Amino acid sequence: MSYKNRDLRKNSVQPLQDILREIIGKEPSISKGIYNSRIPGAWNEAVGPSAARVTKNVWFRNGVVYVTLHSSVIRNELLLHRDTIIQNMNDKIGNSVVKELVLR
Repeated sequence: MSYKNRDLRKNSVQPLQDILREIIGKEPSISKGIYNSRIPGAWNEAVGPSAARVTKNVWFRNGVVYVTLHSSVIRNELLLHRDTIIQNMNDKIGNSVVKELVLR
């Protein structure tokens, strides 16, 4: 069902979630921006409050999450759990957009 071809006086009720999925699914640049905005929250939830407290900066580009940390001790500990963190972040985001994690 195309957005432009829909009858404006449609009698059936459609959930807003379905409408947004239809619009976002057709426009990849919109979904890319949504994923970018979810990355910092997913990072905080994936690593927990102690690592989130020493996190200085989190940004996302081309499937890679870059994280700057204040503590080298926590950075080394997180490096050991890199694959688990990536999987948890993708679960929180709802799509497997995170391919790699770089800790600085």
